[in-house]
Amino acid sequence: MLVRLFRSTQFYPIALIVLFSVAIKLVFAFVHTPYSITGGTILFQNLTHWLSSVNPGWTNLIVFILLTSQALHLNYVLNYHEIFFRQSWLPALFYLIFSTQLPEFTHLSPLLLLNTIFIFVLDKIFSLYKNQKSMGATFDAALLIAIIALIYAPAVFLLPLYFIGVALLKPLSWRDLSIGIIGVAVPVLLVFVISFLNNNLVNFINHFKSCFSPALSINKFNAHQYALPLIIISLVLVMAILKLRSNYLKNITKSRLCQQILLLFIILGLIIIPFNAIDTTQNYMVLLIPVSSIIAYYFLDGKKIIYQELTLWLLIANWVYSNFFI
Repeated sequence: MLVRLFRSTQFYPIALIVLFSVAIKLVFAFVHTPYSITGGTILFQNLTHWLSSVNPGWTNLIVFILLTSQALHLNYVLNYHEIFFRQSWLPALFYLIFSTQLPEFTHLSPLLLLNTIFIFVLDKIFSLYKNQKSMGATFDAALLIAIIALIYAPAVFLLPLYFIGVALLKPLSWRDLSIGIIGVAVPVLLVFVISFLNNNLVNFINHFKSCFSPALSINKFNAHQYALPLIIISLVLVMAILKLRSNYLKNITKSRLCQQILLLFIILGLIIIPFNAIDTTQNYMVLLIPVSSIIAYYFLDGKKIIYQELTLWLLIANWVYSNFFI
């Protein structure tokens, strides 16, 4: 049984995750060839400009490496910080399933880089709990969020996650606020100075502001096309949140606080979704980290594992439908 297999902490499930990722890469290489998205800020476009002149196979390889590393890194962070009551490989499995749920997710987009960096942000935030020497982690978390916002402008809405996370996990002081502000300011000022020296500052600011226009993304979103996959995933997420709520008081204090941060992540992610992107469907990628983590929790517990098995196969069938029948 797949659920029982990935519930274990043995090493061999990681081989299945990598093989699954390789299989997805090979299938998408022929069916849904990844390409580089031109969305995001000017900074992201400059970072990916060189990809337009190289073989599409390199883009495919980069996407494969990013998605696989994200799944394994997220699994490591959740297990290392003991976010849930049991360690497993389930977060990696579900992250890989959901991050390839729709063909649009497998393109090289700003959201793909956002998720890569934000797992490091969560690692830094989770490490603040009862940490007497947390100034370095506090600065790093704020710095990384600022970098994410410079790549994908609507990510500025994730800044409250940093400040609320710090306030939840440790007594908030003026030092934390100052370090956070400095961490955000450093990359922003650096980009502004470089843009000014290149006579590109006004263009960068105008393009950054244009990323907050919701008109394009709303007009390009066909809700009926992805209604069934979204409904199925939403129902499983609701079941996971209910299970999380029922076991909430059984968890240790750090786990409860970190779970609150993941739930807040979902709320802030929903705020980001309506804002501008080349394809609104890709905006749902901002929810991959918290949704995969919380749904994995649903499969960790349960005396009648047959229900979890059936739900997992339903999600796999939903994945097949999304990729080959839409």
